Amino acid sequence: MGEMTYERLRKVQADEREGSALTRLPPDFYESVGKMISERRERLNSSFSLSEAKEFENTLKILRDIFALREQKMVLRALTTAGGARESPALAPEEKEAFDRIVAVLEERQKWLGGLLEGKEGGERRGRAGRVRARILVPIPEYVGADGRKYGPYEPGARAEMPEEEARLLIRRKAAEALD
Repeated sequence: MGEMTYERLRKVQADEREGSALTRLPPDFYESVGKMISERRERLNSSFSLSEAKEFENTLKILRDIFALREQKMVLRALTTAGGARESPALAPEEKEAFDRIVAVLEERQKWLGGLLEGKEGGERRGRAGRVRARILVPIPEYVGADGRKYGPYEPGARAEMPEEEARLLIRRKAAEALD
C-alpha cells in the first residue's frame, strides 16, 4: 500500500460509509496507519503548528469513524455468520481474531437458547463450555496461551473468563483463583 496519507484515509472512510459490506483493506492498513500516527505525533511534539494539530485531530476522528463503521459491519456480519460459514475476505488480519470471537460468542448463545427451547432448565447455566471464570491476583502482562490466542494484560482484582487450561495454569501459579 505504501505510505498512508490523509487523503487515503478519507477515501477509506467514504468507502466504508458508502457500502453495507466491509471494504477490502490493504493487508498493511493498520500498520501504515500506526506509522502515520506516530510520525505525525512526533512532528507535532518537535515543532507545534496549529494547522498540523487540527489535521492530526481530524485524522484521529476519521480513524475512529472507520473503526466504528468496520466494527458495526463485523458484528452484523457475525450475526449472519454464526452457525454458518466464517469466510469474510474483507477483514484485515487484525480484525479476523475479533470477528472469530464474536461469532464464537453468538454460536454459544445459540446453543444456550437451543437448550432453553428444548426444555433444559435455563439452558446451560454455567460459563461457556470448557471455560472458567477467575479473579486475577497479581499483575499479568499480555501473553500467548497454549491455543495461540492472546490473553491479558490483567490487573489484580480483575475478573476474566478463559479456557480451562489457561485458568488451571494461573491458579496453580497462585496468579488467579477460580470464581465458580
